[in-house]
Amino acid sequence: MKQFKTRLLAASVAALVSTGAAAQSYSLQVIESPESVRNVYGVALNDQGIAALQARIPRNAELDFEFISLALLQELGIPADFDPETDTLSYAQYVALVQRLEDRFNESPSSLRIAVNFAADYDGQTVALPAFLNSEGNGASSQLNSADHQFLGLNQNNIRVGIASAPYERFEYTYQPEPAEGQDMPDPVTTSYVKRDFTSRAMWYDGTTYKLLEPSEQTILGGESGLFDINENNVAVGFSSVSITPRAQTRIDTCLELDSDPSSSIPSYTCVWSAWHAFQRGTATNLSSFRGTELRTNGSIYNMHATLWQLDAQGEVISQTEYAPLVEQLADDENEWSTYAYAVNNNDVAVGQSWTYFGEEPQVGGRIKMPAIFINGETRPVTTDETYVWGTATDINDDDIAVGFVLRNFEGTRRAYPFKFDVNSDAFEVLPTFFTGSSTYPNAINNQGFVVGSAEIDSTANTTRRRVGFVYDMNNPDQGLIDLNDAVGCSADYFIVSADGINEQNQILVTATTDRNYTDSQGETQSEQVSLSLILNPESGEITNCTDEGTQVQRQGGAMSPFGLFAMLLIGGLITVRRKFMR
Repeated sequence: MKQFKTRLLAASVAALVSTGAAAQSYSLQVIESPESVRNVYGVALNDQGIAALQARIPRNAELDFEFISLALLQELGIPADFDPETDTLSYAQYVALVQRLEDRFNESPSSLRIAVNFAADYDGQTVALPAFLNSEGNGASSQLNSADHQFLGLNQNNIRVGIASAPYERFEYTYQPEPAEGQDMPDPVTTSYVKRDFTSRAMWYDGTTYKLLEPSEQTILGGESGLFDINENNVAVGFSSVSITPRAQTRIDTCLELDSDPSSSIPSYTCVWSAWHAFQRGTATNLSSFRGTELRTNGSIYNMHATLWQLDAQGEVISQTEYAPLVEQLADDENEWSTYAYAVNNNDVAVGQSWTYFGEEPQVGGRIKMPAIFINGETRPVTTDETYVWGTATDINDDDIAVGFVLRNFEGTRRAYPFKFDVNSDAFEVLPTFFTGSSTYPNAINNQGFVVGSAEIDSTANTTRRRVGFVYDMNNPDQGLIDLNDAVGCSADYFIVSADGINEQNQILVTATTDRNYTDSQGETQSEQVSLSLILNPESGEITNCTDEGTQVQRQGGAMSPFGLFAMLLIGGLITVRRKFMR
């Protein structure tokens, strides 16, 4: 077996704006990214200045080329005669290869599995990358360190919550091929596959100790659970697998029959894993008549229920409540029928998303996901307006005001419309956008009515548009959305693509892109665009419109934001814009 520690030429970080740099409305506080990872994204920020982050793409993954197919290497432009014993990947080749080995894209059950996503913990001074289910932390990635994990929520008690997968283990499988007609029995064949104890687990972390919360149903592939948020009452919300879908059960039954067939080239576990992987890459084909990107459904072999866990201060489960979908599933609908809770306020009201049917007469072909409220054991809709065909609620404050987005057709293309929803009065209201048809995604709202998120700023007809982070004050609606790139001044060395969280001091956690220099294999200096996290601290001053003549600065960004990197998960299914959860 050839073990290869990728040898990369060191990347040198371009000069960064220092903490507290001059700004128009906010000063910039740079969260220094660990050298072991390529990109860092914002998740949540509390009043103590503690931030939950997500890091992606290890810079020094240990790659075992014995389990990387020659076809994949050639597809990426890596020569067929590449020898990991003597040759070195270029930086661009390495990054492209690691991205293709990510679990979400890597559908081969015999291929190398490595960790690509890491929960990142900012204590106000430095960023740490804990090991959790891996043997090593700090972004270590290899066959032994193949567990992905990420933080998705944070409360004022500095408790982080999120999701983690089990590390993969490699095993050998031997089968006896059937002989061709008139031929002798061939020799048995031994091949190598991977397996893991569970697909995902809800994760609780207090800065020292982590705990995993078990799903309700876990008989196949270990089940699935995840946490997206936790409030000050230690009520954590997310999802838990509750049953196997009829469609998946049919596939599983076929897979289980392989155990009695000595000529089968794959074991039953591998067959079921392949089915799960195919379901989680599913799309909403019933909405394909709309132009624009496909909607990812992020399916599973399981039905999930939005779950509220009452935890104690040590993360132990006291009780849990599961929430069924908005309407009952049709008898002939064999697909998954799930709900997910993405945020919870201190009144223990949760918000998220639920499968339902479009229109007054439910049909299997009318399956859609829509925003939902989870309160007192009841799942309630945010809107039943048939103008909208998809959506989710992403956050809720202590005044029971929820925010999120819904999709509708605008000039033949799906666009995201931001909304606020008053849980107590059932009042639904569409929020302003930068321009008509600008897809706008609220990520978070604080108790003072400030909403932050990401929105399209280019008004071209293209389906992929540049996006910027924004802040919107619901108490000052005439001001409209504020582009945070204008609010930090036109000379900043960053392009803010998303505002991910806001605390009660009105500090905003953002994800921005910047250029970083590295030296290629020919000794030439190259530049790449990377993502990092910033904290914006409120300051007095006027907002400068950086698109005005005389103040315009050429700053790249937009398309290659976390939205580009995380592809269609944003509006498609389990993953919301606010939450960078990967499966």
